[in-house]
Amino acid sequence: MIPFLYRYRDALIVVWCLAWLPVLLPSARWGLSLGPVLVGLSLRAWARRYIGAHSRGRILSCAERSTGGPYRWFPHPLYLANLLVLTGLAAGLTGPRPPIVALVVSGPVLLYVFLARAESRLLRTVLPPDRSTPLDPTSGRWASEWASFLPPIAAWLLAMR
Repeated sequence: MIPFLYRYRDALIVVWCLAWLPVLLPSARWGLSLGPVLVGLSLRAWARRYIGAHSRGRILSCAERSTGGPYRWFPHPLYLANLLVLTGLAAGLTGPRPPIVALVVSGPVLLYVFLARAESRLLRTVLPPDRSTPLDPTSGRWASEWASFLPPIAAWLLAMR
């Protein structure tokens, strides 16, 4: 179950969000979404700077444990960042309707809690080496991370049309 969820985590989130599209009517309340989207994308950039490309794989594995940057305070800042972006998108689409926003975000929250627990168990059993330094921005690995920002930015721009 965990390997399946980890392998298809991005597709599961997309399917979950698409299932809610009939409920999410375009809204002029883009201001409600701007804060969580910006905070989420900023946290995502910061976390990506520290975690590296191994987190993009389709198999749950860990060559090293990130302990610097946001990983000092949150065990899974990328999941938190993704939830902030999703919350912002849902708030922008639905306006000030917290119950609907909560329903839209509930599926990803459950998935991320389940995956975070599995990842934490893996880290306790494997005991990979710790790395507290960010990736070198000139290595080429960091540049490829920026592609992950395009889908949420495009979704937000489309939602705010």
